[in-house]
Amino acid sequence: MSVSKQSVLARRSRRERTISIVLACLVVTGIAVVSFLPGDGKEVLHTRGRFHSWGHLIAFGIVAFPLARLARSTRARLLLFAAALIFGFGIEFAEHAIYHSVLEWKDILVDAIGVTCGTLMALVTAPREAS
Repeated sequence: MSVSKQSVLARRSRRERTISIVLACLVVTGIAVVSFLPGDGKEVLHTRGRFHSWGHLIAFGIVAFPLARLARSTRARLLLFAAALIFGFGIEFAEHAIYHSVLEWKDILVDAIGVTCGTLMALVTAPREAS
């Protein structure tokens, strides 16, 4: 492989990693903000009701996807997977602790399914290493 081609691939990889980091940070921040809105704000954003579970599934899939793409090793991927699961549980537990609401185990399960789907999608769509 020529030096210029390696340079182009290295820039592309750095750009993809930067985009993944920014996306993960934005989504994690968004989830945290929306999770701690007062009740009226949650109604407006449909964080309760008919689309509630879909929101959890998509949001945590979007969290896990860039994290899995960022990881350069299986160990890092597993650690980031675990971190996303812990984040989902932590958000639900914090809502329970702050608002004294029932701990929503269904939401925790849907968060875990979203993390799993996002991670699997990242693995399936990851570019293959050139040999």
